[in-house]
Amino acid sequence: SFLRSSIKNPNHRSQTQSAHLGFFRSRPENPIPIPTFLPTMCPIEQQKKNNAAMRQQGDSPSCSTSSTASFGSSRESPLLILKVGTSSLMLSDTDGFRVNLANLARLVDTIASLKRDGYQVVLVSSGAVGMGCIKLGMTKRPTDVRTKQAVAAAGQSHLLRLYEDLFGALKLQVAQLLINQSDFLDKDHWQSVKSTIHECLALGVVPIINENDSTNTAEMRFGDNDNLAALTAVQLEADALFLCTDVDYLYTANPRTDPNAKALRVVDEPWALQVDTSAEGSGMGTGGMATKILAARTASTAGVPCGLINGQHPERVLSFLAYGLDREGPRNPGTPEPNGTFFLPMPQDGSVSDNRRWILSLPTCAELSVDDLCARELAGKKSLSSHGIYKVEGKFEKNDCVKLMHNGTEIGRGLVNFDSEDLEKLKGKSTNTLLSVLGKGCSLEACDEGNVVMTVAPQAFEEASPAN
Repeated sequence: SFLRSSIKNPNHRSQTQSAHLGFFRSRPENPIPIPTFLPTMCPIEQQKKNNAAMRQQGDSPSCSTSSTASFGSSRESPLLILKVGTSSLMLSDTDGFRVNLANLARLVDTIASLKRDGYQVVLVSSGAVGMGCIKLGMTKRPTDVRTKQAVAAAGQSHLLRLYEDLFGALKLQVAQLLINQSDFLDKDHWQSVKSTIHECLALGVVPIINENDSTNTAEMRFGDNDNLAALTAVQLEADALFLCTDVDYLYTANPRTDPNAKALRVVDEPWALQVDTSAEGSGMGTGGMATKILAARTASTAGVPCGLINGQHPERVLSFLAYGLDREGPRNPGTPEPNGTFFLPMPQDGSVSDNRRWILSLPTCAELSVDDLCARELAGKKSLSSHGIYKVEGKFEKNDCVKLMHNGTEIGRGLVNFDSEDLEKLKGKSTNTLLSVLGKGCSLEACDEGNVVMTVAPQAFEEASPAN
């Protein structure tokens, strides 16, 4: 409402209103105008001008979107997944919630610029509950599950309308997909979701994905949109995943309380990363730094690089694209490190199959602990033999997904060929014993090779230590 009143009376805006309007300007010829972006104030365009000036001086630009060639993707149009959380979209104080309009405009403008330069973009956006609080005049985020679901239902339409208006001002159309974890449990359904998103991209539409908070149960939740974004990146075989947060980098400890905390610019091995993530988040969303690290590990497992950027500066995505999102480092000598934390993808011998991508999206219900020899065999792309398992934890049925553990650390995931009761009897048994119990013609493997996904790099097992 203040946006419309300010546009109708452009000469009587308060300083506060002018600050919130950010990149918008009025069009007096329309009684209720559609806001348009001011090119002279756009951080993307300013960044391009800075890059051009640096080239004339013989310096290396900090980022560029003039060509997707610098990105190094095999696709004609590289696919990027951007995840933005409630803390990047909204502001909160004693008076309640309000939309961070200037920041939202930067996000939309960044995506529009990327699309103009040949990238495909999928946006994973939180904010339904926060937007519902604004719509319903609530000053605090609800804690009751049923109330939260109702508020999310009210806020989701409000959130999409805001995106519709902002993207529409730049002549872009959006599509909404509300997803539950149950959509990923069945492989055919998982493939259907994947096909729908690809078709939206083919039509030039920007897919906006959110978890369906209005109908989800606790058992069917992804947990947070960081996880959903990572699984979407894995599902779509994306070229990169970007997670927006409220800090500039991932730190070794909480920089707000620990003066010795150091920023991590490039993480070579996300699967082995150990940092202190005990600090609380903004309180407006459900995720935190721990969930973002888990999301980065999930993406890395499937060979998808991940960037962590400050949500107040979404245009920093460009610095990652200029740097080059692979394990070979900067594609051009002198290119500075990205403006954020870059999680390198796990080395891959070849492309990750759809079946393994689907397995990564499944919830796990138990753990199987394996010995050193078995761990090395798994790293060498062999099946999981029952004789290499020395501990079975949890209850599961045949074809459930379980974690594969070695020395207390997850090293992979797999679909099991036996239920927990049978595997408890078969663990650690020799091949001859298994044959006598199961009989000839029966599978002796706990998990077939094609149903195993390694979540750590194979070189981690070159000098495996004995299990306790």
